[in-house]
Amino acid sequence: MKNMRESSQKSSEELKTRVPKRQRGHDRVAVLLEATARVLARKGYDAATMTEIAVEANSSIGSLYQFFPTKPLLAEALHVDRLERLKAGLRNMADRSAGLSAADSGEAIFDALGAFIEQYPEFVVLAGRRDIPRERKAQSRAELKELIASVLRQAQPPITDDIGVMSGIVLELLRIAVVVTNDPDAAEDRRVVGELRLMLRKRLEEATATR
Repeated sequence: MKNMRESSQKSSEELKTRVPKRQRGHDRVAVLLEATARVLARKGYDAATMTEIAVEANSSIGSLYQFFPTKPLLAEALHVDRLERLKAGLRNMADRSAGLSAADSGEAIFDALGAFIEQYPEFVVLAGRRDIPRERKAQSRAELKELIASVLRQAQPPITDDIGVMSGIVLELLRIAVVVTNDPDAAEDRRVVGELRLMLRKRLEEATATR
């Protein structure tokens, strides 16, 4: 039993993403991640294969597996990278959103998400994965919610409702918008996202001190 447990632990450790120690390794990982982004944007997560990603990166499959032993690990690394970029954008928005009304702040957040998805179309695919680690998902949600709250705190007149609740509403509407964007049956129906924006504007107007 002891040997079996040790073998299982060793196998689990071997399936972790390899962290490069030299700049050349970091550069190689960057190339692999960007190749993954292109393949996922074209084919989706389930249809994409490690072989296709290696070809897209002009890399051997062995080199890809050296850094990312499984497709879920590769997708997770790319997802984390894109989330960091999204969070950086929200931090920047918080720094320059002082004086906006709550409704305009909500519009700005929606606009920022739209621009982000246009720049990183693979994010929609990544967000729709069924194998996202639960702990990381919860952590990312909490971080995004707090960043949205930091934007809403700048609103003038100030929001009088619970900022935590309001940021949760904004985040949930953004999540629905991402789902709609990724749904092939609803991709052409831009009215859905438009209605979500109107719902958000009305709710944020109701939440300000002037109501």
